[in-house]
Amino acid sequence: MTGSRSPSRIFAFVGVGVALAALALAFAGKSIGHFLVVADSLHRSDAIFVVAGGTPARELGAAALYHLRYAPLVVVSLAKDPLPAESRNLAGELSPQERSVRILERSRISSSAIVRLTQEVESTREELQEDFNYALANKFRRVILITSPYHTRRVRTIWDFQYESMMAALVSPTPFEPFDPDRWWRSRHELELSVHELLGVAHFLVGSPLPRYSPRP
Repeated sequence: MTGSRSPSRIFAFVGVGVALAALALAFAGKSIGHFLVVADSLHRSDAIFVVAGGTPARELGAAALYHLRYAPLVVVSLAKDPLPAESRNLAGELSPQERSVRILERSRISSSAIVRLTQEVESTREELQEDFNYALANKFRRVILITSPYHTRRVRTIWDFQYESMMAALVSPTPFEPFDPDRWWRSRHELELSVHELLGVAHFLVGSPLPRYSPRP
């Protein structure tokens, strides 16, 4: 019939499209991977803030910087726990914040050098707001924000847009969590992480309209 397309032609078009997409990804892949990773030059600061998540890699990175004397304090946020407290208690597990503190203490950081923030946060944007509030209240001049390599661009973007003019921050990727910016699309795990971060940056730039978690009934 005139105007109809055979299945073989449709599959051919799909195949060409997939090939072109793969070729574009191959050329753009390294650029995207390196875009995601920010590693500022570090200088002595007033505190190291452990961005929530990525446990234990971020805490271990913070401990390493602490022992290199980049800052006298390590600050841990109170991230919203995706599990109800009852589930944690039944399993005998620590909360995310207490787990972070336990790792820091096992890394030979004294409890007097660990600060627990008390305002619960559920997104990177909210967390950095609380980090800034604490830093401002304590008259800090410069802080270090340590997170996973693939998460550093989002942290840098949010801080630059909202706080850098008032408080200097240095963003550092933890060396304890591997991420290859040249090969980020070659495993499902790193591809998922990278796409999540690109969407996270875009979500912030359009005003963060969606909450991270659905409200609990």
